[in-house]
Amino acid sequence: MRRAGSRSSLPQSFLVRKATSRDLEMLVRHRRGMWIDLGIRENAVLDEADRIYRQWAKSAFKNRTFVAWVAETRDGLKVGSGCIWLRAAQPRPNLKKKVQPYLLSMYTEPHFRRRGVASLVVKEAIKWCKKNGYSRLALHASRKGRGLYRKLGFGRTWEMRLNIAT
Repeated sequence: MRRAGSRSSLPQSFLVRKATSRDLEMLVRHRRGMWIDLGIRENAVLDEADRIYRQWAKSAFKNRTFVAWVAETRDGLKVGSGCIWLRAAQPRPNLKKKVQPYLLSMYTEPHFRRRGVASLVVKEAIKWCKKNGYSRLALHASRKGRGLYRKLGFGRTWEMRLNIAT
């Protein structure tokens, strides 16, 4: 078990394990929670996003381009999760492989936040990347998550985006 301190007087222990396809519905629910935390609250939009993500993640699990972790309490309560998508990367001198791990869908249940759950999940993802020979892990961080990623050694990059109306 990986240990994380709780804000209460009693320490809380968490186990971080690799997710399986049986965890898909929980991963979809956690991703929805992430979007809600980011301010998207229209149920129709979220329902459609859930449907698309469920289909995509199911396929990605099968073709091994998706790895996920689940944080649980000792009694099996799922309190957090995070995923890596192995996405194609354009050739660059500083990448060893043709794919780049991308951390996504990080979520911790509200009652368990600020207890180290997300840190444990990210550390497992980093360990997995190192073990599998990846030289870089990318992500997009919300404002609330930036401190966590900085503490774990992530550096800011400069990405620009243009939203094109269709």
